[in-house]
Amino acid sequence: MKTVLANEKGDDKAMKRDELNVLERAARTSEFWRRTMGIYVGYKVTQLRVRLIKARDRVSADSPRISKIWEQQHVKAGKEMYNLCVDLKGFYIKTGQFLGSRGEFVPVPLCMELAALQDKVPPMPAAQVRRILEKELRPRSIEDVFEDIDLEHPLGSASIAQVHKARLKGRGGGGDGAASPRASAACKDVAVKIQFPDVEKKMHADFKNLRMLSSFLQRTELQFDLVSATDELQKQVSMEFDFRREAAVMDHIAENLKGIQRRVRIPRSVPGLVTKRMLVMDYLEGVQVNELGKHAQLSEKERRVASKRILTRLSEAYGRMIIVDGVFQADGHPGNILVMGGGTVGLLDYGQSKTLSDEQRLKFAEMILALNQSKQDKVVAAMSALGIVTAKSQHESQVQHAYNMFDTRGVTMDLFGPNSLLKANPVTEFPQEFFFVLRVVQLLRGLGHGMGVEDFSCASQWKPFAEHAVNHRGRNRRATSDETCFTCEH
Repeated sequence: MKTVLANEKGDDKAMKRDELNVLERAARTSEFWRRTMGIYVGYKVTQLRVRLIKARDRVSADSPRISKIWEQQHVKAGKEMYNLCVDLKGFYIKTGQFLGSRGEFVPVPLCMELAALQDKVPPMPAAQVRRILEKELRPRSIEDVFEDIDLEHPLGSASIAQVHKARLKGRGGGGDGAASPRASAACKDVAVKIQFPDVEKKMHADFKNLRMLSSFLQRTELQFDLVSATDELQKQVSMEFDFRREAAVMDHIAENLKGIQRRVRIPRSVPGLVTKRMLVMDYLEGVQVNELGKHAQLSEKERRVASKRILTRLSEAYGRMIIVDGVFQADGHPGNILVMGGGTVGLLDYGQSKTLSDEQRLKFAEMILALNQSKQDKVVAAMSALGIVTAKSQHESQVQHAYNMFDTRGVTMDLFGPNSLLKANPVTEFPQEFFFVLRVVQLLRGLGHGMGVEDFSCASQWKPFAEHAVNHRGRNRRATSDETCFTCEH
C-alpha cells in the first residue's frame, strides 16, 4: 500500500511539473508574440509616417529628415529586440546574435543594439556555476582538477553556455588521474564552457514561434525562403547541446588546419574533461575582432593592411573547411573571432558545425569557379545544380543573386528597399544544406564592411581550393589540405 501511495504522489508531482511546463510555454509564447508584434507594428507605423511625409513635403527617401526617422525606429526596435532576447533567452538569443552580426543587410543602429548578445548575455551566478561543475566533474572535485578557476567573471556568456578561464593542475586533469597526453607538465590555462540548465527544452519550444514568424515574414515582407533557413538553423542548434560532439568537431578541424596554425588557431579539447554539458579546451589569448580598434593604435595605412590580413586569414580557414574538407564551423560571428599576437586569427565555438557531402562540396566548388569565370550561363547552371530557384528566369538578376550569396564582392543585400533584388526576382527555393555556407559569406562580407576592406573577394581566394576539389574528384580530400599551392596570403 505504501508503494502505491508513493507512486501516486510521484504521479501527482509529475503532473504538476507538466502543468507548469505547459503554463510556462504558453506564457513564453504569449510574451514573444506580444513583443514581436509590437516591434512589427512600430515598423509599419514608421513606414506609413515616412510615406505621408514624402508625399506631403516632397522630400526624398534619402533626405536627412527621413534618415533620422528610420534611425530612431531602428534604435528603438533594437532595444526592444535585445530586451526580448535577454528576458526570454533560449532560441531568441541565438536569433538575436545572428541579426546583430549582419551589419551588411540589417540596419546598423539595430545591429549595434543586438551586438551585445554575442557574448554579454547576463551570466549565471558563481554558486550555480560551481554546482554544475561539481556535478559534471564527479567523482573529482573542482579543486582536484583546477589549480584556479574564475567563477565570478566569465569570459563570455551567450545563448547556450558561458565560458570561464581556469588553470589546470600540473598533471592536466586526465580522467583516470594520469597525465593528459596533450597537457604540459606545468600548469596550463584553459577555457571551461558550461551549459545553462534547461536551455535545450526552452529552445525547442521557442523554435515553433520563430518558424511561424519566418513564415509570416516570408509571405508579407521578405521575398526569400526564410522557412528553409529557419529549419536548417534549428537542426544545427539542436546539435549544440552535446559538448562531446562539439569537442570532436573542434579537434577534427584543428587537425585539418594544423598546416596553417601560424595564421589561424583552433583550440583543442582536453582529454578526460569533456562531458555532454561541460567542455574544457585550450585558452586562446586575444582581442575580439570587432574590439580591435579600441586596443590597437595604428595609422590609417597600418589599419587597412592589418584588416585585410585578418580577413584574408579568416577567409582562407573557411575556404579550406568548406571546399577542401567539407566540415566547417557554422556559427561565425565577431564574438567567436579573436585577433591574437602576430595577427594570428583564433576561431572559437564549434557547437554549430556543418558537414557537406562530397557531392555538395563539389557543386559548391563549381559555383566558385563559375563566379571567377564571370560567365552568366555557367553561374546560372551552377545555381541550378545547387538547387537555388528564383521566381523569374532572368540571367542577369540570377547572376547578381549568386554573387550576393557566395562572394564578398557582391552587392550588399537589401532586404527592405524599394529596389531590392529579392523583390525584383524573389528566391523561392534555397537548399537547407547551403544556408550555413551563405551565412559564412555574409559574415566575411560584414567583417570586411566593418573593417573598411572593400576590395576583397572570397570567391577569388577560394579558387585554388575549388580547382583542387574538382581536379581531384573522388580522391582523398584531405591528402593535400595543407599543400603550399593553397597558400592564399600575399
